[in-house]
Amino acid sequence: MALSVPATDRAEPGEILRSPARVRWLVSALLLVATVVYAIPLGERALWNQDEARVALLARDTLRYGVHLPVKVRGEAYLNKPPLFFWSVALVSWPVGHVSERTAPIPSVVAALAALGGAFALGRLLSGPLTGLVALVVLATSPGFFLHSHQALPDMALTAWLTWALYFLLAALRDDLPRRAHLIGLYGCIAGALWTKGVPALLVLPAGAAAVLSARGRRGLAPLRPVLGLTVVAVSMLPWAIPYVLAPGQGSGQSTSVSTALLWYLDRIDRVSSIPLTGGLVAFLPWAAWLLVVAAWWRGAPERVAYRPVLAWTLVAAALIALAVQQRARYLLPLYPAMALLVAAAVTGVTARAREPVRLATGLVLALIALTLYQGLAQGVKLALGRHHGRPSPLAALMDLSREGPLIMLLILAALALALRALWARRSPARAVVWIAAGLGAVLFIEGWLYPGRLNEQVPIGAFAATARPRLKQDLAILSYPDGNLAFDFYLEHAVREVKEINVVRSNLGQPVSGYLLLRQSVWQQHKPHAHESWCPIVEAGIGQRAFVLVGPCP
Repeated sequence: MALSVPATDRAEPGEILRSPARVRWLVSALLLVATVVYAIPLGERALWNQDEARVALLARDTLRYGVHLPVKVRGEAYLNKPPLFFWSVALVSWPVGHVSERTAPIPSVVAALAALGGAFALGRLLSGPLTGLVALVVLATSPGFFLHSHQALPDMALTAWLTWALYFLLAALRDDLPRRAHLIGLYGCIAGALWTKGVPALLVLPAGAAAVLSARGRRGLAPLRPVLGLTVVAVSMLPWAIPYVLAPGQGSGQSTSVSTALLWYLDRIDRVSSIPLTGGLVAFLPWAAWLLVVAAWWRGAPERVAYRPVLAWTLVAAALIALAVQQRARYLLPLYPAMALLVAAAVTGVTARAREPVRLATGLVLALIALTLYQGLAQGVKLALGRHHGRPSPLAALMDLSREGPLIMLLILAALALALRALWARRSPARAVVWIAAGLGAVLFIEGWLYPGRLNEQVPIGAFAATARPRLKQDLAILSYPDGNLAFDFYLEHAVREVKEINVVRSNLGQPVSGYLLLRQSVWQQHKPHAHESWCPIVEAGIGQRAFVLVGPCP
């Protein structure tokens, strides 16, 4: 029996979407706008995040020496992630001949657009084009999704693969005998996710199983031919898995050692667990607040049966992510499309019986947003994001409206007013959501121009490196103590070796200069009186909450 999708009482905005040509035009226009907004920060934002710098270095090595595995960083084979993402960075950088701040994030922008297309396809599949369009705009305007759309990290690519995997899974469940194209798409996306992120992509298996069981029960698994499909997926991993397994030190790589991967995510003995999911939910505001609307819709709408697989997928994946000791906001990114889809379903597919609770819940959420703005709680949220820990935060920089605050506030208040007006006139809650999305889109357009500058003020690594590079001799090594961020390797275009013992620093400073030392300013000041006279500071800068100095031969 095919997965049934009950007919719904369509909200009136759906009347304008009866023409397929108009739907295609709207989707194309929205994706074009998203492309412009997401591409604005390219080349303007420093790659200070160590994980971004690592991707850029891996891509640079690939561009210089060709496709080979494993790729090395600081002389050691990198075995924690598969190669697909940094290969894609190398590919888009190939026309210009080098990896830069501008080229490294391009694959993430492409992946973000693919994820938006997947959100639309899911909404259209389950309820129609209106739901798909609302899911697209909700996802596109969430601050966390915007920020990761132009970061040189594989998480957005993973999100795109998993979004389309869910689409092909639900499409396959609609027929008693799944189409071959849907099965190929499903297992192809699973393979793509594994090629992109490795072990974390395996969450697709329990999440997908939960979706199938919620829709069809155990009888729904066999038609998907999981044994054959997953065998093909496993075989497709061999081109990178074999070189990784044969590399020295493979036992310490998260992609080659199950025990290492499990310790990284589940070891609660050596690490203190952070609060799970909090950062990811904050980054999904204000749409995370619409989960109240989803709850009001779910209680009374018969069409929720079509969304049981989506809810099961989301809950199981969220539970697995919450188990991880290593909590980062971006880990929740793959759930954003499903969450956006549930929000869209709640405000577009509501029945007459459920419409009033949904309208009231939507009004309550809008009132909460207005109250939050009035009380100025944005500063409290910013502190909760960890800026007080001394780590530059893109989300904190995005929320710091020191220059453009009045204009941003005006846009948000206008969007709130129009949304509340739509509810007061008893229009569809979808209208209120679209107005909020329009206001957020305008805000993100403005912040795309401004927030990279604020972030760069906190981490002026580009200026630091530009001053240091002309004075560096390639035949002399750079030793770093105690925290040699890989961003220094990328911007200085010079290999850095991190040392763990202060005695190494003392020994070098006590002898005539034979290289360079990258130190905290406090370490240099402490040991400067005992340093050999041939050591001099070359360049210094405050980067984040830390002051660094590069010392080397005196001029």
